[in-house]
Amino acid sequence: MNFKGILLTVPALMLCVSCGDNGSYDDDIAFGPQVNIVLKDGKFTDERDGKTYSVVKIGSDYWMAENLRYVDSSKTPNLKGGIWCYENSKDSCAKYGPLYSWTAAMNIEKKYVTEAYGNSNSKVTGICPEGWRLPTSHDWQQVLSATQNNMGVQTGVGIKTVEGWEVSDSASKPTNRFGFYGMPAGRRNSENGEFMSTGKYAFFWSSIEKDDGTSIGYALRYDSDYLSDGFYYKDHGMSVRCMQTPQYLTIEGDLDSAFLDEIPFEYGTLEYQGTEYKTIRIGEQNWMAENMAYDVEGSWCYNDDTTICKKFGRLYSYEQASEVCPEGWHLPSAAEFQVLQNAVFYGSALRSREEWSDKGSQGWNLWGFTLTRQAAVNRETTLTSPSAHTCGLQTSRCSGCVIIAKKSSSCPRTTRPLFLCVA
Repeated sequence: MNFKGILLTVPALMLCVSCGDNGSYDDDIAFGPQVNIVLKDGKFTDERDGKTYSVVKIGSDYWMAENLRYVDSSKTPNLKGGIWCYENSKDSCAKYGPLYSWTAAMNIEKKYVTEAYGNSNSKVTGICPEGWRLPTSHDWQQVLSATQNNMGVQTGVGIKTVEGWEVSDSASKPTNRFGFYGMPAGRRNSENGEFMSTGKYAFFWSSIEKDDGTSIGYALRYDSDYLSDGFYYKDHGMSVRCMQTPQYLTIEGDLDSAFLDEIPFEYGTLEYQGTEYKTIRIGEQNWMAENMAYDVEGSWCYNDDTTICKKFGRLYSYEQASEVCPEGWHLPSAAEFQVLQNAVFYGSALRSREEWSDKGSQGWNLWGFTLTRQAAVNRETTLTSPSAHTCGLQTSRCSGCVIIAKKSSSCPRTTRPLFLCVA
């Protein structure tokens, strides 16, 4: 899937006081006329140079899924002397994007390398295209909030590219689960002009100044699972990402979800009664990643159609569901559902990417859970809280797939749920 003519509307800004030397925006401004940004085929086109960028949504904010590659110092004089390609290679600039000094990223005069610019929490367009801006420290913290979870999985795991990072025993395998495509672009050091290795490090500027000589940036490392903040000399060369907040934002079309095809799920296998099932570990829990399909008395195929059973699993009475899990596995409790919900936050992260109605949110399957839509369901629900009460083929957990935690006396005798087991 990808965007087909998406319209993103973001607020332009109207100064209530005089501008700085580059017309940058700060907090002493009011929202003015909106700027319309059109995405075609999942890409935004920078009208300044014709370069295109994929866009992803992380939390509630929109981020470019690629490092900025704007280099025209004739149109933008503040870039002069503040932009580099890794090891002075144009191929590196094409692959990773250039490395910018903080003043170049902010699109302000070079004198502010050693002088305070005076922005405490500014929202600045900087070198970003019109309608986009440099992220503040708060924006980077929002990325942390949206991509860390209660299972101990750190942000760096989910925003690094799957390929390109050196392997370290002290770090998990990158998944790019959120489509950020954090590439190991390295850094140019201001002290000696030397470059830190690509393949090992990625550094990103924020718009926030620390003091006369340093500003706040964020780093990914090959030997760490964390996205960490730090204070960096303003004349270091680091990558730039542009983002936008959702206020006054209008979207038409489908998000580009190509990154979902690249998530490296580490499935296990479980063989039971002649059928092999995928399993997946989410945090400290092991789940079946497919619905049970074992044919026993007290189970049914929807409409007595065995092809549906092969695709979606069987429907079981509660009594059978309580007994049919393989040895070492059990029917999940409400508490175990709560752990899962706390970890993934929303139902679409568990849903399979196919077979779902257009009436509800589409599935992303971010964790390999592959929650499929059961063909018997013709009602839509949304993920609320895990429920120990499930009747018929409708559940408060996720539309279309029923996983019973506890029998309810109020359920009719004709209830025929399908289920997964948890170890």
